[in-house]
Amino acid sequence: MSPTTTQLNLPYLHHYWQQALARRQGQFIERDADSWRLDNLLLNGLGLALEETTQYLLQHAPSFEEFENWILARHHGHLAPLHLERLHCLFSGQPYGPALQAQLREIEDSEAVLTPADLQHWHEHGYVIVRNAVSKEQAQATEAAVWQHLGMSPTDPATWYQQRIGKGIMMEFYHHPTLLANRQSPRIRKAFAQLWRTPDLWPTTDRTSFNPPETPGRPFQGPHLHWDMSLLPPFRFGTQGLLYLCDTPAHQGAFCCVPGFHHQLQPWLAALPPGTDPRSIDLQPQAQPIAAQAGDFVIWHHFLPHGSSPNHGTYPRIVQYLNFYPAEFKETQAWL
Repeated sequence: MSPTTTQLNLPYLHHYWQQALARRQGQFIERDADSWRLDNLLLNGLGLALEETTQYLLQHAPSFEEFENWILARHHGHLAPLHLERLHCLFSGQPYGPALQAQLREIEDSEAVLTPADLQHWHEHGYVIVRNAVSKEQAQATEAAVWQHLGMSPTDPATWYQQRIGKGIMMEFYHHPTLLANRQSPRIRKAFAQLWRTPDLWPTTDRTSFNPPETPGRPFQGPHLHWDMSLLPPFRFGTQGLLYLCDTPAHQGAFCCVPGFHHQLQPWLAALPPGTDPRSIDLQPQAQPIAAQAGDFVIWHHFLPHGSSPNHGTYPRIVQYLNFYPAEFKETQAWL
């Protein structure tokens, strides 16, 4: 039973907390595609990262009140009323109120960000670059926040290798105000709205990444080409994206992908010999690095094999990952 009064008043949040603590105690709880969908919508709607939230619940086993306080602390004690209203509507099945409807109309009626040429490039190659998705100054401010979080100096390469970043080049860095500002970029939101053909999308709370130049003692740590989706049907349209926080030429560890593979994935899988692990096949010779400037945003179709690349430059590649998706989007749970 959910408590009758809470700070956030989100019944599904109490359910999520209960389920997490039950799993912590060793109880088996089956989670279907809809459970995963609702859990992700809850966390993304609250601006929370999955890994960070899971670690907190498993390590600390907080009371529900403590859990709500922890959530509010990630937002400096305050969550925007419209964010909470949107979550209430999602979990109650109620229609959006006038303010939320007006917000979506504003996105719908705003000037297109992706041109017809951009959309044609997307159709042919499966990725597109949103130029000046945020200002160069805002990108630089986010880059500065990353340097500060890492305790490194952009002018002293010796500091770039003195500590572990996280998982490879991925950083657990989510809640700085400039990261939030980037997630609210009107140009990024509009570009995703054009690709999904709806403004009613939910932003993810995802990692940042710091990919320094390779050295003999610190070779490239990946991720190499991969998919972040199951390779079992049903195959559904999906997107992914990243924001370049510094100018990134092709040789500076740029994002790379296999252009056009969104047209090839399903026939390619069907043609593989039985028993073949598709993730073991080296598609690197087909991959292309995607260079861009600070403030540019790359969106790619999630059917594309993609990854980072070895940094042969003299400066790190620093990016923020960000995606948008509709509430009804479901991922295939069985994994291949």
